[in-house]
Amino acid sequence: MAVKSLKYFLLIFAVIMIFLLTKNPYELNYNSTKKELAYITLFNIKAYDIYKNGVTSLLISDKVERFSGYDELYKINALHRGDLNVIDSVVSDKGLLAKGILYLDDNVKYTRSDDLTLNTNSVKYDMKNKILSGNRKFEFIKKNTDTKGTSFTYDMQKGIINATNIKTIIRINN
Repeated sequence: MAVKSLKYFLLIFAVIMIFLLTKNPYELNYNSTKKELAYITLFNIKAYDIYKNGVTSLLISDKVERFSGYDELYKINALHRGDLNVIDSVVSDKGLLAKGILYLDDNVKYTRSDDLTLNTNSVKYDMKNKILSGNRKFEFIKKNTDTKGTSFTYDMQKGIINATNIKTIIRINN
């Protein structure tokens, strides 16, 4: 009985070894398109910026991966309190932070506490110059004005929006 069990075990072992030898290493269940592995992977992140006047920003993300030279973020929700106590909020499905520029993709929604809202699919935010820009269809909503277009640049410090191919609807309350 023991000899028979040993023969079956050796036969199964031989079949598995032949199968593994015909495959390339690390090929089994490897579905990633990335060639680089993350240095750090963090889940359910809450990051605060705290200064002498209190908390100035909060970043919440389901997952953050740090690679050489850039970070990838997933399911982002960020709040920032500006100099004039205006609160900015950004929600997005994906993001990439590289060299001081934050790229947000998929369901990007930017809102400000003074009733400005931006809906788009992709934006780029230059953190040093505080300029938000996008080359996809967008919609700015502010109080009684809806503006749609194909690309925009928004200087957050000056409050100036430059846009192309725009259509604006202004509602007048009587």
